[in-house]
Amino acid sequence: MRRFIVILILLGSIVLANDIELKSVIFNKIIIAVTAKERPLVYIYKKNEALEKYPGALEIVSKCRDADVVVLSTLEDLPEACKEKIFFGTRYKHLRDRRVIGSFFWQKGRPNILFYKDRLDKKDIKLDKTFDKYIEE
Repeated sequence: MRRFIVILILLGSIVLANDIELKSVIFNKIIIAVTAKERPLVYIYKKNEALEKYPGALEIVSKCRDADVVVLSTLEDLPEACKEKIFFGTRYKHLRDRRVIGSFFWQKGRPNILFYKDRLDKKDIKLDKTFDKYIEE
């Protein structure tokens, strides 16, 4: 019985690690597409375990003023230096804020990506055709 429990714990941690890596890969693809840069500068506002642990091709910066994109886990008390940056959310509710161009979130156990066309246009962001199915008019 102890072995069974240990095996379950190990399998759970492997699945969780793969889940975090998958999130990181998706964030990388999105942010690179949004910025059209090979190595975009990203400021994580509050917390993002996937990007903190597996930044991939993204360069995580410690100051918002240095960033190309701000990945949000909350919109509360956003620093003044961030106000004009590109905001990308990690929750569906972040899309209520008109400054957020899109969001990557999990719903019913599946990853969801959503962009709003008018917000992309306002920031003069052109995504390639592979993102068309994630853009709402």
